[in-house]
Amino acid sequence: MKMTGKAKCTPIDSIEKIVLSGTVQWISLRTENSDNPLILFLHGGPGTAQISFSRKSQKPLEKDFIVVNWDQRGAGKSYDKNIKKEEMTIDRFILDAEELIMCLLSRFNQEKVFLAGHSWGSIIGIKLAAKRPDLIRAYIGIGQIVDMDRGETVSYNFTLNEAIRRNHKKAERDLRKIGPPPYAHPQDAGVQRKWLSKFNGSTYRGSIIGTILKNLTLSDTSPADLVKFVRGAIFSLTCLEEEQTQVNIKVEIGQLFVPVYFCCGRRDYNVPFELVVEYFNTLVAPEKEMVWFERSAHLLNFEQPDEFCSFCSGLRKRYKLMKT
Repeated sequence: MKMTGKAKCTPIDSIEKIVLSGTVQWISLRTENSDNPLILFLHGGPGTAQISFSRKSQKPLEKDFIVVNWDQRGAGKSYDKNIKKEEMTIDRFILDAEELIMCLLSRFNQEKVFLAGHSWGSIIGIKLAAKRPDLIRAYIGIGQIVDMDRGETVSYNFTLNEAIRRNHKKAERDLRKIGPPPYAHPQDAGVQRKWLSKFNGSTYRGSIIGTILKNLTLSDTSPADLVKFVRGAIFSLTCLEEEQTQVNIKVEIGQLFVPVYFCCGRRDYNVPFELVVEYFNTLVAPEKEMVWFERSAHLLNFEQPDEFCSFCSGLRKRYKLMKT
């Protein structure tokens, strides 16, 4: 494991190479003061690497945290055509994240990190929080995945009911034609997601692609990065989609030994918030809280960035942290 650079009590704004389990990957680090506590973001997808589009929405966090974004194995800047498909497993990503955290803690002489997992990243995040609570100050689940199989059914039913409620005949025909999941053809999921987006179940306004483009920072992105983003997204989803659909966190993890905060968009039916509420009600944790974002769906940290950053900064004050 290697990471470039050394910790100093100074601002940091860098994109750096790191070797995790023998595989070259990339992280970004941004902060106004390297004495700040660490917060690590695990992006969604699989494969929606966010170094290139995280800067704008996370800018307020740089005052209170060392903000770390990691383009995961096979995604974004970390995409490499030589990565083997058999290495693309949830367990491997958990090991990568664990190794990265240990490296960050050593570099900045800290004991624990705040860990934030979004969507696909929430699978890695909550499993790592269960495995290594000694490394985690608090876990923040954004659009937390609970039961992928049941979630797809809830999402389909919401979309069909919205089509009926809005008297959108074409949407209703399309949805009835593909029928509820499991879908007979891969493209059927795309049909459902198209209408889900149209009915504001993925984003409160606009689209997921539009939100990404709006937040893209050209100084963090080269033309080659854009090519790698697309290739990495396709590669990651192809490798991980089947395993992801089998995830049921409610069955796997009934107790956590770290504080847990579930951040939910009130309109999220991409990963239905209803299942997060059910899980929250049964989860045993030393502290737990549901945090609602009323003008968001699945991308609350991008749709309401000021409110999300304010929540995170409030956690730092709650834990009375400078540097541990």
